[in-house]
Amino acid sequence: MKRSADLLRAARPLPSLLPTALLAATALLAPAGDAVAAPVPDLVCRLDAEVNFDPPLGALVREAEVDGHIGYRDCRSPSGAAAELTDIVFHVQGTGRFGALPVPTFAVEGTGAGTWNTGEDGTLYFNGTIAKGSPVPDRTLTSGPLAGDRINGIQIPTPRFDKIDVNGVAGFDVIGQVCFWNGEKGRCTAY
Repeated sequence: MKRSADLLRAARPLPSLLPTALLAATALLAPAGDAVAAPVPDLVCRLDAEVNFDPPLGALVREAEVDGHIGYRDCRSPSGAAAELTDIVFHVQGTGRFGALPVPTFAVEGTGAGTWNTGEDGTLYFNGTIAKGSPVPDRTLTSGPLAGDRINGIQIPTPRFDKIDVNGVAGFDVIGQVCFWNGEKGRCTAY
C-alpha cells in the first residue's frame, strides 16, 4: 500500500512548479523592455483629390500635362505635433504617363502649392501610380508647416465618367486616407 501512495505522489506535479511555470510563460509573452515604439503620425487626413490629364491618356497618348487638386481634409494629430492643422488643398501640376503592359497603369509626377487652414502656405512634391487600393504616390511636404514630412496611405481612384472619351481617360477622382510622418513612416491603416 505504501508503495502505491509513493507512486501517486511521484506522478502528481509538485504544486510549487506551477507558479514558476506560469511566471516563465508570462515573461516570454510580455513585450521586451527595450522594444522601440511604433512611429506616430503628425497628421491623419481624409484624402480628396482630382487629377486631370490634357490630352486624355490612353493607347494613343502616353504622356500628358496634369493639373487638379490634392485635398487633405478633416485632419487630426495623433502625435500632437500639428493639432492646429486641419485642412489644406494643394493645387497641383505636373506630368501624367500611361503604360499599357502588363496592365494599364497611370503614373503622375509634379508639385503643388496650397494654404493650410491656419493661413500658412505649403508646397508638395508627388510621384507614383494611381491604382485602386494601392499606396498613394510618394509625397513629401517641401515647405511650410511640417516641411520634410513624408505622406503615405491608401487611395481609391475612380475614373470620372465625364472625363472618359474615345482617346482615353482624362481624369480621376481619388479618395482615401493619408498620414504625415516626420522621419520613419508607419502603417497609416493603423489610424
